[in-house]
Amino acid sequence: MKNYHPTNPNTLLGSEPFVSYYARNPQKEFDRIQKLAEETIGIVMPYLNDSYVEILQVKPHDFNSSDPLGEAKEWAEKNLVGTYTSHIGKLSQFQYKVTKKSIKKYLNPTATNKSESISVHLSVLKALPNIINNSIEVEIHADYTKVDGHRLVSNPINNKILIHRFYGAILYNNKSYRIKTTIYEYGDFKFHNKPYTFEVIKIELLDSSSNNSNLVPSGPNSQGGLSTRVANILQNIEITILMNSFHLVNFQTRLFYGILRLAMKFL
Repeated sequence: MKNYHPTNPNTLLGSEPFVSYYARNPQKEFDRIQKLAEETIGIVMPYLNDSYVEILQVKPHDFNSSDPLGEAKEWAEKNLVGTYTSHIGKLSQFQYKVTKKSIKKYLNPTATNKSESISVHLSVLKALPNIINNSIEVEIHADYTKVDGHRLVSNPINNKILIHRFYGAILYNNKSYRIKTTIYEYGDFKFHNKPYTFEVIKIELLDSSSNNSNLVPSGPNSQGGLSTRVANILQNIEITILMNSFHLVNFQTRLFYGILRLAMKFL
């Protein structure tokens, strides 16, 4: 996914979202990033205010039986299971694996109930690899374990996993939606990165006819269509690393940690 800026089409995300398997000491690198995420209560990626994401056209799903969730599960197990490489050729290139267990999670009510509707959730499922490829990483945080059904920064931490949050945008039935994908990175490199869940939320900002200025032509290497600033799709989202009270539109001063993360690879 290219972070395209109309005045600078060569702008790229200045960080790597996952530990490189070609790093001199990937385990040491993972441990260092995990510790940083824990100490800072999360890492915000740099340059988000200057970044753009492409708005993907997503077609309505064709699961038309009396059991669309069951039909979607059967389709996904046949067509979605596998290993994918995303952001190919970019500094942010990474691999992830979709498993049958992942699909079960995607179709669980704990995931579908967070989306705008079952219909758009299942439609996104059919296009998930493409959506991830066109999403941008926004934050990394530690894996806070659940206590009494809640994940809080005060809870114990599983230091063997890092949580990555990606955001993208789609157009579905002439309405704009924000896609949040949560991807797990494992300290044990025998395990692939895994998209744990995704949510589909309607973006009121982009649907307003008075907000056409939020949209720009996509970059020269895109498949056409429109792009929008990352800040537009992150309206009203509170970043977990800022203790549930800080909104993304004012995050510029917090980007230091994302830059630091990249620099640490060369220490």
